[in-house]
Amino acid sequence: MFRNKSLLGAIVGIGIVAMPYQSALSQFYKGKTISVVVPSGAGGGLTRSARLFMKFMSGHIAGSPKMVIKNIPGGVKGHNFIAEKARPDGKTILWGPMFFAGVLTGAPGYRYDPEKFGIIGAGNSSFVTIIRKDTPPSINSPRDLTKITKKVVTGGIRPGGILDMFQLLSFDALGIPYRHVTGYRGMPKMNAAIRAKEIQALTVGHPGYHAFYRNTILKDGTAIPLFYHSPFDPKTGEPVRLPGRYPANIKHFVDAYKDIKGAAPSGAAWDAYKWFASFETWSYFVVAPPGTPKEAIAALRKAHAKVPNDPGFQADWKKQFRDIPVFLPGEKAKLVAAQHKKVSPATLAYLKKTIAPAAK
Repeated sequence: MFRNKSLLGAIVGIGIVAMPYQSALSQFYKGKTISVVVPSGAGGGLTRSARLFMKFMSGHIAGSPKMVIKNIPGGVKGHNFIAEKARPDGKTILWGPMFFAGVLTGAPGYRYDPEKFGIIGAGNSSFVTIIRKDTPPSINSPRDLTKITKKVVTGGIRPGGILDMFQLLSFDALGIPYRHVTGYRGMPKMNAAIRAKEIQALTVGHPGYHAFYRNTILKDGTAIPLFYHSPFDPKTGEPVRLPGRYPANIKHFVDAYKDIKGAAPSGAAWDAYKWFASFETWSYFVVAPPGTPKEAIAALRKAHAKVPNDPGFQADWKKQFRDIPVFLPGEKAKLVAAQHKKVSPATLAYLKKTIAPAAK
């Protein structure tokens, strides 16, 4: 029994205030549409993952608003739109990577600070690097990379982008000569380029791996997978290996490196790679424009946190992407965004050199 009437009154008062607020929030989203900006082309893996997640997130938001995907190709164009033009009214959010490396290095075109967004949550992805088997002198296994003497033509979407950087940092760490061609507008364009032999190697996210390559040029032997990329455990420093996500012949980059070089990875490129993998693999951030009301952020965070535990979502995600989804709630995602600034001067210098679109 409460003996402190003031405390009891305060608690009752909070309840009285909260109930109308929750009702108002439900009415706010009822019949409304939330635009979900995806900073890539419509046919790629990032859009596929967004469509699936938002299909379930809508049902967990009070009022069940409609959620519509709005593709803004060009990487940071979508982020700049959220930072500068989108109305902070709770009806526009972004799904995608934060491109921490580009922001941190001051690369051209980045006009936003990830920490100023209203961070709703984040999700983890992984990536696979593949190469055409007819790349001279002939690549039948990752170990054959040591035989390469001529520059491999690699492909990407944008300087400083995740697919570009995993491609470049892994080849840099292994000492593989390359000439990087960037600017392909989405995975369908990259897929066409490697089929047409415009490029010989590329890196793709795991949704795109399953959608474009697993049952096509990897299955028919035109290309082979070299290795996959995933985050590192912050406590142990070891890579997070993903048994079951990929066939057994696709090893984590660290393990493939040891097979190829006969030693553990080291050096400036490796240090940059490890930082990059630790932060940029959280490529399913959900954020709102700066200044979005805290009440809207709280409601969206609550809905976001429920989706990964939704049995229907788990089944659909596993069926489409063949892996168990890994997502972070709002506060933990916010912590990742804050910790990305912990980078050594040497690693930062290497990232700046790699992100700059200078010819290799």
